[in-house]
Amino acid sequence: MKNRIGIWLVSLLLRRKRITLKEIQKAWKEYSDEYGIELHRNTFMKYKRLAEEMFDINIECDRRTNEYYIDAPEEINRSPLNQWLIRTTASSDVISRRRKLDDRIVLEMTFGGEEHLDVLTEAMMKNKCVTIVYHSYWGEAATFTVEPYFIKFFKQRWYLIGFCREREGVRVYSFDRMDSAELTTESFRMSSEHTPQVMFNDTYGIINDDTRVENVILKFNLKQGNYIRTRPLHHSQELVSQDEDSMTFRLRLKPTLDFVQELLSYGSTLQVLAPESLVQEMRRTVNELCALYRQEGTGVES
Repeated sequence: MKNRIGIWLVSLLLRRKRITLKEIQKAWKEYSDEYGIELHRNTFMKYKRLAEEMFDINIECDRRTNEYYIDAPEEINRSPLNQWLIRTTASSDVISRRRKLDDRIVLEMTFGGEEHLDVLTEAMMKNKCVTIVYHSYWGEAATFTVEPYFIKFFKQRWYLIGFCREREGVRVYSFDRMDSAELTTESFRMSSEHTPQVMFNDTYGIINDDTRVENVILKFNLKQGNYIRTRPLHHSQELVSQDEDSMTFRLRLKPTLDFVQELLSYGSTLQVLAPESLVQEMRRTVNELCALYRQEGTGVES
């Protein structure tokens, strides 16, 4: 509950920019009477300090106007983790207070494995190895000792990326395939080369193989292009041209299998213009699909 209130306070200050204590108390009362917590000055100061510690920020007060504000709010906006915390906590809090609408709010569930988050993040904080029992899709369960570099959430799944000592290489482990995860006493050295900003800078999703980095040119129809412009496929994405019918974007990344699958999901709203190797890959897949559906009969009786 304390963390929720701290996140709520930061979210409010980000929206309102500058706000007095009286206005904060009014906003809190309107937000949720059912918590049974009144935001007296001492209570507010407690949650103010909590919020400052959570987000590593300073919440200042302008003594001329008695307005509270976040010093350097752009620091919060630069952090994807802070943005994720604010957005997910705010939405889950609203939904939890609107339980009577459970048949009218449709959500996508994760594939599970969140129970391993605490152990894995503790190991990351302490630079300690973890022992995981992992059940892959194509083999029996096996035990691995892993140096946990970072965690990534992608397409409703949690993934651990780290160095597997048994396999002597970096591996990706899906949380929902872990039977167990335990902290060990073995230490490892975490370097700047092991961060996602370095290791996954040129990737779309969770696959990071020896595929070469390319300049990818994608041409979308105007309707789909407007969506892609607001929801970039990759941080390198830039709009290079636009007319009344289409938008063309340039991205620099590895066109790995998961990226190709994403492109195929856009169907005829997308034309890949470059590189030629990706054009040929798309053409080959489309031809295979055409051949599949040209076959007489499906083998399924209606």
